[in-house]
This record gives sequence, C-alpha cells and structure tokens, in this order.
Amino acid sequence: MTQSRALVVFCALAALAAWSSGATAQTATPTVTLRIADSFPSGHVFHQVLTWPFIQEVEKVSGGKIKFQHFPGEQLGKAKDMLMLAQSGVVDIGSVMPDYASDKMPLSAAFELPGAFPDYCQGVRAFWSISHDSGFLAKNEFEPNKVVPIITFMLPTYQIIIGSSKTINSLDDMAGLKVRSAGGAMDFMLHDLNMVPLRMTPPEVYEGLSRGTIDAAVLPYNSAKSYSLIPLLKSGTVGENFGTVVSAYAMSEKEWQQLPDSVRSILMDVGHKISIEACTKFVAAEDEALAEAKEHGVKQIKFSAADNKMLNTMFSRAAQDWASSLDKRGRPGSAALAAVKEAVDESK
Repeated sequence: MTQSRALVVFCALAALAAWSSGATAQTATPTVTLRIADSFPSGHVFHQVLTWPFIQEVEKVSGGKIKFQHFPGEQLGKAKDMLMLAQSGVVDIGSVMPDYASDKMPLSAAFELPGAFPDYCQGVRAFWSISHDSGFLAKNEFEPNKVVPIITFMLPTYQIIIGSSKTINSLDDMAGLKVRSAGGAMDFMLHDLNMVPLRMTPPEVYEGLSRGTIDAAVLPYNSAKSYSLIPLLKSGTVGENFGTVVSAYAMSEKEWQQLPDSVRSILMDVGHKISIEACTKFVAAEDEALAEAKEHGVKQIKFSAADNKMLNTMFSRAAQDWASSLDKRGRPGSAALAAVKEAVDESK
C-alpha cells in the first residue's frame, strides 16, 4: 500500500472509530451492514476477482465495522433491474450493467466498442477515471441516474463462441448466425458483420444454445466457463477484439450520502484498489478458461490478415454509427467517443 493510500485509510479508520465511540453506553458499538447483490451465479469469476476480495478487504480495513450480506444469482432481482434496485435502495450495492439499462445509461457503451482501447488494463484504468472525480461518465451517466460507482470493471475482450456445428473458417462463414448480444454497441457490430443479434443476459445463454434459439454468443471464455457453456461449444474465435461489457457495483446517491464519511472513504478507497488490480486477475482467468475449452475440443478460429483488416474497418464504422445514433437522439455519443479516447490516452 502506498504512503498516500495508507494515510487515507488511517484517517478513515480514525474517523470511523470516533463515529463508533459516539454510541451511548446502553447501545452496542454500531456497525454498518450493507446488502450487495448481483446477477452472477455463485462462484462466478466476478465474485472471485471483484466481489469477494472487495468484501474481505473492506471488512479487514474497517476492523469489522463494515459488514456485508452478499446475494448472488439474481436472488434480489434480475440483472436488467439492478439499476432500479440500487436507485430505490432495495439493494445497498448492486451490479449495475449499463447495457441492461441502455435507455438510461447509453454512454458507457463507448468503452464496449471493439478497439476502444489497445490494452485491456489501460482500458480498466480509463474506465475508473472517467467514472469518478467529475469525469465524463460521472457527470453524464452516473450522476443523472443518482448512483455512485464503488467498483468499476470490464471483462477481457470478447470472442464469438459458437455452439452451432457449422464449419467456421472465415468471417463470411459467420454470416447469418443468430448471436447473443448484450445490446448497445454490440448490436451495431453484429449487424455490420451480417449476423443476427438477439439480446439476452448471460444466465439465459445456456438455454439459448441448448435449444438452438441462438447459434453463438459474444462472451469471454471465462464467462463461458462460469455459466457452464464450454461443453456446449463447437468452436470460437481467439485473439480478436469484439468489444467487452462494462459494469459497476453502485449505490444510490441518497444511500451513499447517509453513510458516515469514514465509511464512504473506506468503500471508495478499497473499490478503487480492487477495480484496478482486477485486470491482471481477469487475464489469468481468461487464459485458464481458454485452456479448458481446448481440452473440450473447442476448435479455435483464427482469421486471416484480410479478414482482420475488414474487421478493423467494420469496427470503426460501427463506432461512428453508434455515436451518430445517439447524437440524433440528443445524447452526446460523439462526445463520449472523444472522452473515452482522451481517458485511454491518459491512462497509458
């Protein structure tokens, strides 16, 4: 821990101790217990890399004064409803995925566009910076929705994982595939690649592939492993950049302001630490899941140089189409692209 970070934590603990000492002799030393909820199945890579380390670190740093009740697997609500559940205080901290609330949070998808950042960990740092301290997404996405991001994260760049037995050797071979999409920027990309995007959440993908409702999904391999999809797969791309999905564990602004300053300091300090450290852990988890896919006989698809050149052209066009569509709706899509580029450049 750096000297400055240690000072922040020390001051927060001192303030927390002072706050706790204010209880009357008849009242037990108060603690803060927060309900943290998400849509991910128990043991998901998100829990291993983000949720559990965050909970353990906060409880340790606070000396047990901040505790959590964790509700995974949509126990308190569906993934698409997490923003509303966090806003209303039904959950104290919810895993808000902007793609599932794209009508209210469309601008975060600028980070999800293919090629939005050249290096994954660079993108992770940029997403945190732009979501806090009056950054573009802080002012234009989180504040208008009255939520405060405590942890921000994104998955390693997505691949197209395929359950169809169709032989895939090139981009042309993928035309017509029905592909699970998270919506937003991902829809534009799949349309440009002549595929058919079908919106669904990751928990719904297993049934979709099993029943043939979809032929494929845009997901990283570690998500495929977490949702038990690998045995259903026949092939999948490797080494490509089909975008990603960003998300945040967030609390309502009202609930946040009601917490003691000391508690807010600890939550945000640990949230920043866990968010930035997550990138290397996600990369390791992705490598492990890809190795498991290989063991199950999942064929690796590697595109030719010509196909990759075509992909880059399509990705650029998809980004401009995405931005233009928001601009026409009175939302700052082009400004979001520019802000993301600036944040990525500053996060080198």
